[in-house]
Amino acid sequence: MSDIETNLPSLTPPLKFNAIQPGIFRGSYPRPINYEFLRTLNLKTMISIVEKPISFETDANLNNFIKENDINLIHIECSKGGKGKKRNIPIDYPSIVKVIEIIIDNDNSPCYIFCINGGQITSLVVACIRKISFWSSISIFNEFITYSNAINHNDRLFIEKFQGEINLPTNRVPWIWNGLSKVIIENHPTLKFKENKAQITGI
Repeated sequence: MSDIETNLPSLTPPLKFNAIQPGIFRGSYPRPINYEFLRTLNLKTMISIVEKPISFETDANLNNFIKENDINLIHIECSKGGKGKKRNIPIDYPSIVKVIEIIIDNDNSPCYIFCINGGQITSLVVACIRKISFWSSISIFNEFITYSNAINHNDRLFIEKFQGEINLPTNRVPWIWNGLSKVIIENHPTLKFKENKAQITGI
């Protein structure tokens, strides 16, 4: 092995890492071994969906990484994720709407969304993101199981009943409704989309 090869930085993604859409990534809580990999993504935003905000006191390493790379860290509060068939839902709809409004603003991309283990909580958020793009329930649940190993009744019900009013940014990400007509978007079964605090009249 050459000296060049041995001096290359180790690129280890966080557990359960993947791209949701161009410039939008998901995974588990970043550890120091993941920092070099995350640096290659040129992140503008990180959305932390954990119990307590990240700070120098709670995680000096990650806090320093975020500051050194000029990343905007946004904390979304949640309760502790559960285990098993009867686990509860640790996040509410308003919090998920907030995440969606952040990631569909192209000014915040590239963006990394994470919870502690990249499992239930992040998967619930991603499932609701898929709903704004009109994914079928079967596709959403299959993706959920890929990252959470299982989906229980509470998870399914939460995803199926997801509803809210989403404020659209001026600089929307290009992937949000690629190929869909205005009529289809305005007649979304559970979500309303607003622009400049008024019902959208064109997309």
